[in-house]
Amino acid sequence: MLRPEGAVYYLKIVFVGNGDFARDLLEQLLKAGVKPLAVITNRDAPAGRGRHLRPVPVAAFATATDVKMYKTEGPWAPEFAEILRKHDPEVILVADYGHRIPSNLLALFPGRILNLHPSLLPLYRGAAPITRALMDGVEVTGVSIMVLDEGLDTGPVIDSAETAVGLLDDAGTLRRKLAELGALLVARSVPLYLSGQLSAKPQEHGMATYAPPIRKEELFIDWNLPSLAIHNQVRALAPSPGARARLGGKWMRILKTHPRQGRTKLLPGEIDVAGVKLMVVGTGEGALEVLVLQPEGKRPMNSDEFLRGWRPGGAMRFEAVV
Repeated sequence: MLRPEGAVYYLKIVFVGNGDFARDLLEQLLKAGVKPLAVITNRDAPAGRGRHLRPVPVAAFATATDVKMYKTEGPWAPEFAEILRKHDPEVILVADYGHRIPSNLLALFPGRILNLHPSLLPLYRGAAPITRALMDGVEVTGVSIMVLDEGLDTGPVIDSAETAVGLLDDAGTLRRKLAELGALLVARSVPLYLSGQLSAKPQEHGMATYAPPIRKEELFIDWNLPSLAIHNQVRALAPSPGARARLGGKWMRILKTHPRQGRTKLLPGEIDVAGVKLMVVGTGEGALEVLVLQPEGKRPMNSDEFLRGWRPGGAMRFEAVV
């Protein structure tokens, strides 16, 4: 159980995760005084052009801490269950793992394998809840702790917490905000659940929405869409993989924007350079200020820096992407 050890609290927990949200959550758990008995992640995998072995984000972070870490092929690997038995945790917390937990493990630790999901379930079940929420332009989202079952984010919910989404929040800033909120929720609610003071309640499955992975075609900007829709696409895909646009035959990533409402004389994709300091692009409704972009083969830069070195020639309009 959660009990004071000086100024720090201790919860017998094994943390299971791989991705960026799991890394941020683990960092915030440690700051909140919730130190796992162990962390389980995937083994290093080939990545990048050189296909060199690279640790997943959780492993890269955990290496710099004193938390015991194990790398496995996945929850079906025999050593996965052995690790859990060895540490005998009160609860196994799964976040941003990318694998379904098999039924034999769920049966081995009934009601004790929990998931911290970055949405207000049953909304945005699935692999990309933060990205999809931003694409939809939601003004409020949150985190939920649920008891894992064999479905896709369908288990009963123990507790949840919500937060406002700012117009300029992107996937990176919102992910970190939700990780901090999630760590506080774990520290507050999991001990209450384990002591019987909180019970898990079934989700309203009829209210469920889904957040599937991003498809390649969703990376490309359609300038015929309203400026707010494009802005939501840009921030949902920032800082990575980034929304894509083509100018003068070259690709670039659009990383930060601000929508302008109302009428504009600019055609969709047409560029207006305001005093060589600001790039404004026409859209199907309103216009879009491009604040940060990354030309092909270069680093991200503010639009004024890009404009100082830009030689447009005849390219004063982003090309349509078919």
